[in-house]
Amino acid sequence: MKENVYRTYTCGDLREKHVGEEIKLAGWVDTIRDLGGVLFIDLRDQYGITQVVVSGDEEKVDFSSKIPTESTISVLRKSQTKR
Repeated sequence: MKENVYRTYTCGDLREKHVGEEIKLAGWVDTIRDLGGVLFIDLRDQYGITQVVVSGDEEKVDFSSKIPTESTISVLRKSQTKR
C-alpha cells in the first residue's frame, strides 16, 4: 500500500516489528470501551482492525470517549522505545 497523508500503514499491516516506529492509521471507529481512565478504540479499515489505547492524559481520554462510533478518524502514535 502506498503511504498517504492519513496513514503510513493499514490496520492489517501492523506487527510486533513496528514497535518503536511512528505510526499513522486511518479508519472508522468500530467500538469504544471505557475502563475508567483507559480507553480502547477498535479502529477498522478495509484491511483489518487495530486496537488503539488512549490513557494517561485525562483531556485526551475525555475527548476520545466522545467520538461517535462509525466516525472516520486518523490516529498518530509517536515513536517510543520497545518495552
